[in-house]
Amino acid sequence: MSVVGIDLGNLNTVVAVARNRGIDVITNETSNRATPSLVSFTDKQRFLGEGAKTLEISNFKHTVASLKRLAGRHYDDPEIIEKELRFINARVVKGDREEAAVAVNYLNEEKVFSFTQLNAMFLAKVKEFTGKELGIPVSDCVISCPTWFTDSQRRALLDAANVAGLNCLRLMNDTTASALGYGITKTDLPDPDVSKVKPRIVTFVDIGHSSCQVGVVSFVKGKLTILGVACDRNLGGRDFDQVIVDHYTKEFNAKYKMDIGSNAKATFRLRQGAEKVKKVLSANAQAPFNIECLLDDKDVSALVHRADFEEMSQEMVQRILVPIQQALDAAKVSAKDVDFVELIGGTTRIPMVKDAIAKFFGGSLDGENKLATTMNQDEAVARGCALQCAVLSPVFKVRDFTVQDINTHPIELTWDVNQMPDPKKGEKHVTSFEAFGAHSPVPSAKALSLVRALRKKELGTTGTVSMNIKAAYTSEAVLPTGTKAHIGEWVIGGIQKLESCVVKEGDREVSSKANIKVKAKLDGNGLISIESADQTEEVVVPVEEAPAAEGEEKEKDAKDAKAKTKKIIKRYPLTIAASTHGASSELIDAWRSAEGEMAASDRLVVDTAEKRNALEEYVYETRSKLSDQWAEFALEADRESFTKILYDVEDWLYGEGEDASKSVYVEKLVEIKKIGNPIAHRYMQNEERPYAEKELREYINSVLLDIQAEDDRYSHIGKDELQKINDEANKKLQWINEKISKQNETPKHKEPVVTVEKIKQEQNALRAFATAILSKPKPKPVVEEKKEEPKAKEGAEETTDVPMEGEDAPPLEPVEEKENMDLD
Repeated sequence: MSVVGIDLGNLNTVVAVARNRGIDVITNETSNRATPSLVSFTDKQRFLGEGAKTLEISNFKHTVASLKRLAGRHYDDPEIIEKELRFINARVVKGDREEAAVAVNYLNEEKVFSFTQLNAMFLAKVKEFTGKELGIPVSDCVISCPTWFTDSQRRALLDAANVAGLNCLRLMNDTTASALGYGITKTDLPDPDVSKVKPRIVTFVDIGHSSCQVGVVSFVKGKLTILGVACDRNLGGRDFDQVIVDHYTKEFNAKYKMDIGSNAKATFRLRQGAEKVKKVLSANAQAPFNIECLLDDKDVSALVHRADFEEMSQEMVQRILVPIQQALDAAKVSAKDVDFVELIGGTTRIPMVKDAIAKFFGGSLDGENKLATTMNQDEAVARGCALQCAVLSPVFKVRDFTVQDINTHPIELTWDVNQMPDPKKGEKHVTSFEAFGAHSPVPSAKALSLVRALRKKELGTTGTVSMNIKAAYTSEAVLPTGTKAHIGEWVIGGIQKLESCVVKEGDREVSSKANIKVKAKLDGNGLISIESADQTEEVVVPVEEAPAAEGEEKEKDAKDAKAKTKKIIKRYPLTIAASTHGASSELIDAWRSAEGEMAASDRLVVDTAEKRNALEEYVYETRSKLSDQWAEFALEADRESFTKILYDVEDWLYGEGEDASKSVYVEKLVEIKKIGNPIAHRYMQNEERPYAEKELREYINSVLLDIQAEDDRYSHIGKDELQKINDEANKKLQWINEKISKQNETPKHKEPVVTVEKIKQEQNALRAFATAILSKPKPKPVVEEKKEEPKAKEGAEETTDVPMEGEDAPPLEPVEEKENMDLD
């Protein structure tokens, strides 16, 4: 069973796996540890990951990035328009469910794919190369997501994993995954059993390609607790790149008389160049910024200095400190209380970023500071996810370590006031309840007691009613801009009018109401659900008394005794129908079916290309051999005829056969191999025959030497048997002599007189014949029976004098019997 952790990044994705008593990072088909998070569409097939990266410029408008950030978000989300569109080259459109989607040209048609589907495509690729690396199918996994992801975004990732054929055991927050990878390997954490022990406080600052996340975590031996988290959703490495892009767009426009902003592809190439410059400046004081043929066939160049870059980026550096302070405030700790600051993500390698964080915590890069990079900055999240998957998997035994995560967005439950009984005089209806506040533990559950009014007009003919419960975030202010507070709605059905539900005044029914017990759960994925719902009623039942023991006097007369009773709660399970942001099962099935068809189409394209390449390779290789190695093994007329056929096939490949089907390529290859294979066979026989002949002759010689040897190895075998071997060996020797003589007289373009296979067959036959005789075991030697020696007298002891080293052992002598003596 696979145990896989997937760090689904905005720029790159890293996959880790638990195996060999440790965590390994998986390499993709090009042996890279990080795979570009890209999907590209062409008129023939899809390209995913590394394949899409090579087409990022040439297939500019149909290569999609930012797969994770737009999953589960509405098309009209203002943050998409303001922040994301400039980083996505494909055309973003409204999907069938009003979610963000892309319109691309695929198989010569315009297709619209939601970002959930795009993530499923990419995850299917991740599953494929991971399975090839492990040698087993991949199913169970843990996938990372940002701490700020909402319910709709989390459900979109789970749906994508489902469509890709992955069983996502847990969605894990990025900072929590890093914290798990940090804590589970530490053996020097404070022991919670020691009184007044101070936990180790570690702040994780994760600045990736598109966002900045901060987590303050408390560690003790065997447990981590998330104390506080904060983030800046739109501050990452790409924003530092954009600073360079904005500055040099103006400079290049003025210097080279061009308008870079008017051309999306030129802007994208400038952004790619800016990313390289940023990385060079992390280790150098200056970096060249050169791009060939950027626009209007003009090359552009500049020399970027780190000091200038730092000056341009000061505003963003200060923005990094905001979520750090917010996380500390949420955790109720100060910067002085923090023991270490672990840096995660590629952007934390920028010197000015590290310096600002070091100073915030009271240190500096040049002197003492709390910064630590004990973890691989690019792989820490994936490794943590793999560890969590191992913890959840029944196959692996992992050191006991508890992870206590928290809820980041408060969630409240509400219900319809019209479904509730009329309130008592002076009271108001309670129609909402904060089920899971900020910093609520994840996972956790809450039980609610609700009352549903039972009105005749609602009961109708079925005699049952339903109750609607809605979940929503308490405030849209804490959500990504444009995200709606609504999470989902659950319809509790099957509520019936029981006898206990009726409220009477005398014999008159005043009202009816049902008591409902609901259990709400916030699971490990950070998703809320109504896990169960029951209708309850309180009934009085008699208590059965044990019969009195025989002879026991009763205190009261049986006629006067009153029957004892007790109250019990009866529960009646209710139905639950959920309506959430997740895709319906029918839509999941449709997406899965479409993904299967596209994957099959991609495989067919790849297989077709392989068959075409095989045909092309055979044409070139065979044509070369016909004029060289194979020249003697075909008549000149046959060589010329075959060469012409090969040239015709080559012309066809680059003409009509450019886009032929797989079966046509296979058929063409079979046709020309019918001509080429006999020539290749004659050449191969000529090359390998001398070795087969030599091996046979050597074996014949070894057999003859063995049976003529004067030692006693085969002395137990009769001479007539040995003679049979001798005759058989000489027969094979005569056979090979005759065949080789005839073969030497036969022209090379003729079929061989004797084949390598026939020579090996004759050698094996001789070996079987000789082995059957020579392997007969020698008879066992006759053992003479030893005469029994006279027994010693009864009661006598047999003793043997053991000689000292270097002395000869004396012969055994009888020992005289001595009287038994009493030992005082």
